[in-house]
Amino acid sequence: MPMQPFAADWDRATAQQAEQWNWLAVEIAEIRRCAAAGDQAHDRLALILLDHLVEVVISREVNARLALQAADSIIAEIRESRDNGGELTEKLSRLVDEHVGPDRREKIDKHLNEKTRFLKQKGVLTAQECEVLDRLHQYRNAAYHRDTLEPDLISDLVLAYRVLADELIGRHRPIAWTMASSGSGPVVTPQQLRGRLSEGVDADVKAMARRFHGHAVKRVKAVAAAVAIARQMLGIDSSGKADPSLPDDEMASMLTGLSNVSKDLPAWAKQADGLKSKTSSLTGLMIPFINLDRTLNRIEPSVRRLEMILDYWEQERIDEIRGK
Repeated sequence: MPMQPFAADWDRATAQQAEQWNWLAVEIAEIRRCAAAGDQAHDRLALILLDHLVEVVISREVNARLALQAADSIIAEIRESRDNGGELTEKLSRLVDEHVGPDRREKIDKHLNEKTRFLKQKGVLTAQECEVLDRLHQYRNAAYHRDTLEPDLISDLVLAYRVLADELIGRHRPIAWTMASSGSGPVVTPQQLRGRLSEGVDADVKAMARRFHGHAVKRVKAVAAAVAIARQMLGIDSSGKADPSLPDDEMASMLTGLSNVSKDLPAWAKQADGLKSKTSSLTGLMIPFINLDRTLNRIEPSVRRLEMILDYWEQERIDEIRGK
């Protein structure tokens, strides 16, 4: 059966002359340099480069799975024969059912989560790895596009991403193992890249668990402090009722939303504390952290808004004392 090329770079006539793995080696070197710099700006750049590196490797793994599948036209003929009552062997039926058509190929080409989902179906990635990789991609967007990621969390995300990306590189089995190079230097193969990302990194899961435990505890405490202030401002009594004389405005709505999560604080604190015992694997640690992170993300915008309002009021009080 004819080949069914997937990605544009695989279908190029110059594919064998492209320095595809050599420039990934350069990117890995830049990731290591940025991570070693020890400042937030370089950590952000390392996270962006890691995300790009992972998407490239995952895309090529998808390409390797799709490049040899039967052409769409042949699958259409076999499917038509089956629909008209023709009998197919088990192998042909499976070939038709598992065929990835043009619509899905287009989605896979555009979205990382579609790529990871496809590789999970093929048994290349586990469900946990898919969830972690998809969330790390979102963290990259939060650090780059929206700038909403906590600065002290970025370096630890880079650390976790380096370990996971190194594992993906070592697991990858491309169609063409060695790409020719236009330079005089040695040609890089995927297996030669394994270990470079995690070289010199403390990949001990127990140490990482302590780091992510610290982030989670800090965030839960910040939410708890904001909830306490909100309840105080609402004048909530022992029965849980707010002061009825307060105006029903946007501020009161925000404070009420914060106050209502007080019942969830013990569970969140328990989840955060439990992270330090998640030491069986890196993905086993990241999944509960991600789950708690998603929960806290829903209330933290109100926490930050309350902090800004309190800072503004404090500055007004200081200006009044100074006679400004």
